[in-house]
Amino acid sequence: MKGITLLALSAILPAQAVETLDPTIVDAERIEDEIAAVSVLSRDSLDLFQSQSFSDLSGLVPGFHVVSPDSRGYGSVVAMRGSTNTLFFGPPALGLTIDDLPLGDAYTYPSELLELAEVRVHRGPQGPYFGRNGAAGMVEMFTPRPGDIHRTSFTAEYGSYDHIGLGLSSSGPLGGDLSYSAQLFHSQRDGFIRNALLGGEFDDRESTGGLINLFWNPSDDFELRLRFFAEQVDDGTQRLSSLFSPDPFTVTSDNPGITRLDRYQLSLHSRKDFDAGTLETIHSFQTWDLDPSTVDLDLSFPNPGNGFADLRSNIVQTQDLFSNEVRFSSPEEEAFRWRVGLFQMWTDNSGTAARQLFPGFVETTWFDIEQLNLATFGNLSWDFAERFTLDAGLRLDYHSSEIDRLQRDPIPGDDIVRGDRDEWFVSPVLGLTYEVHPTLDAFVRTSIGNKPGGWSAYADAPANAEFKRETNWSNEIGLQYDNPEQKLRVGLRAFWDQIDDYQFNQGISPFSTDFIVFNADEVTSKGIELDAAWAPIDRLTVRASFGYTDAEFDSYFDPFTATLNNGNKVPFVPEYTGSAGIRYRFDCGFYAQTSARVAGPTRYDAANTTTFAQDAWIVWDAEIGYETEHFSVALFGRNLLDEEYYTFINPQVFAGAPGDPQLFGARIRTTF
Repeated sequence: MKGITLLALSAILPAQAVETLDPTIVDAERIEDEIAAVSVLSRDSLDLFQSQSFSDLSGLVPGFHVVSPDSRGYGSVVAMRGSTNTLFFGPPALGLTIDDLPLGDAYTYPSELLELAEVRVHRGPQGPYFGRNGAAGMVEMFTPRPGDIHRTSFTAEYGSYDHIGLGLSSSGPLGGDLSYSAQLFHSQRDGFIRNALLGGEFDDRESTGGLINLFWNPSDDFELRLRFFAEQVDDGTQRLSSLFSPDPFTVTSDNPGITRLDRYQLSLHSRKDFDAGTLETIHSFQTWDLDPSTVDLDLSFPNPGNGFADLRSNIVQTQDLFSNEVRFSSPEEEAFRWRVGLFQMWTDNSGTAARQLFPGFVETTWFDIEQLNLATFGNLSWDFAERFTLDAGLRLDYHSSEIDRLQRDPIPGDDIVRGDRDEWFVSPVLGLTYEVHPTLDAFVRTSIGNKPGGWSAYADAPANAEFKRETNWSNEIGLQYDNPEQKLRVGLRAFWDQIDDYQFNQGISPFSTDFIVFNADEVTSKGIELDAAWAPIDRLTVRASFGYTDAEFDSYFDPFTATLNNGNKVPFVPEYTGSAGIRYRFDCGFYAQTSARVAGPTRYDAANTTTFAQDAWIVWDAEIGYETEHFSVALFGRNLLDEEYYTFINPQVFAGAPGDPQLFGARIRTTF
C-alpha cells in the first residue's frame, strides 16, 4: 500500500493581553432573534479559563471539542455535536469567522487566540445565516474595536520551560474620520518532550504576528474597514510520543523535526445603512503556507528491536483562498426581520509530501485540489403573535472540486488521480420560539446541514480518492432562562442528529501509508447540553457548562478490515465535555480565580480499539493577581494536578500527542 499517513506540525500557546475582569456577567446577555441558543463567551470568560488557544475553548461550550495534535491547527479535528472535519482534505463541520472574515479548511484555523472582545458559538446547521457554510455550527470571533480615546497596553509573561510572551495592543482615533486598532505578539518556549537519544527537547515553539485594522467612518451610516493579519511560526517537531512509552514525555527519535508556517489575511469590509436595512460586503485574500514540516514517524532509531525501521516524512503545503460576500439585512427592531446574501469562495490546496518507509525507499506525492463554492442564503424571523417567533431560512449551494495528483516511489508505475465533481444542494432551517415568561423561552428547531464531497490526495487506489457529500438532519428542543435582575442565565437543550454518508478519516491498516476520507452510511448523534452564567453577589462570577454526546455508527461496514462497526462510537468525539470556573475580586484590588475543564472517554478509530482510546481527563487551573485601572500583575498555574492524557492519538503510527504538563508563570500588564 502506498499513500501517506498522518504528518505533523507543532503548536504554541502565546501570551495574550489580559483585560481586567470586572464582576459583570456579559455571558448572561440575551442574543436576540436567535431560535437556537447561542453560547456567548466574553473576554472575562476567556480570561477566567485562561484560554489562549483555539483548542482551549473545548469544554467551555457544550457539544464543542477540539482534538489537537499540537500542530498549529494542522491535523486538528473540531467536533460539534458529533459532527467533525477530517484531518486534511474534508470540509469543516464547524465554520469559523474572525471579524466576519470567513476562514477556509479547519487545518488553517488559528492555533492561538488574539485579544478578543467576544466569541459566539452557534450550534446546529447555520447555512442560511452566514456566507461561510456552517454544516454543524459556527464560531464567530470579534476583536476589540477602537474607542474615542487612545488606549495602549503592554503585556509581558514568563513561565515554565522558559516561556516568554509579549503582547502590545493599541487603538484609537487617527484624526478626521480615521481610526485604528492593532495587536502585536511574540511567544516562545522550550520543548516539553525530552529526546533521550539526541539529548535536549526538540518540540520548542516560537511565533510572531500581528493584526492591524484601519477604519474610515465619514458618516454615522457608512464604514469602511481594511484588515491585515500576519503570523510566522518557527517551531520544532510535533509533540508526539509512542503509546507504549512508560513516559509520554520521553522519546528516542533520531530525527529532531522542524516546522515553518506562515499565515496571511487581507480583507476589505464595508457597511452602509439605509432606511430599509444595512448593506455589508466582505472581500478577502488569505494564504496559509507550510514549508516544511518534518517528523520522525517511528519515534525511534534503526535497531534490531524495530526491524531497523527509519520512517520519516517531509511535507510542504499551501492553501490560497479568495472570498466575496454581500448581505443585506433589515433593521433589528422590526417585528419582521430578514437577511439575504450571496457568497463566493475559491480555494487552491497544493502540496508535496515525501515519506521514507525505509532507507532508500521514498514515496512522494504531488497534489493540487481546487474548490469553488457559490451560494445564496436568506433567513427571516417573524413575531407573528404576542409570544411566538417563527424563524425560517434557506441556503442554496453549488460546489465544484478538481484534483490532479501524482504519487511515485522506487517501484515502477506512477499512481495518478485526476478528476472533477460538482453538486448542488439545499439547506433549510425552521424553528419556533415561545416566550413562556419574560425570563424564560422555549424553542424547537429542525434543520439540514450539508458538507460537500471532495477528494483525498493520500490514497493509493483512485477509487478511494473520492468521497461523497455528508447530510445532517438536525433537531433540537430547549429552554433558555435569562434573568438580568438575578444576573443568571441558564440554557438547557436536547438534540438528535441523523447523519448520512458521514465523512471521517480511515486508515487502511496499522502502519499503512494510505490515509483517506471515507463515508459511513449512517450515524446517529444525540445528547443534552447545559450551560450557566451567574453573578450571585457583587465581585463574584460563576460559569459552568456540560455536554453529553452519544455519537454512534448505525451502519458502517469497513471494507478494509471486513468488520461491521454498527453501534461503535464515532472517533474524535468525547462522550462528554464540561467546565466550571469561579472568580472573586476583593475590594483592595486583589482577585482569585480557579477553573477546571473535563473531557470524557474518546475513541480514535472506528473499531473502538482499546489501545487507541483516551480515558476521561480533567485539567485544573488557577490564578491570583492584583489589578488597577492601569496596571495588573498575576501568578498562574495550569494543569495543577499534572494530569497525563493525550489530546490526539494516531492509530497509524501507534503514537499520541500528550497534553500540556504542569505549568506556572507570572504576567504583568500596563495600560495607558
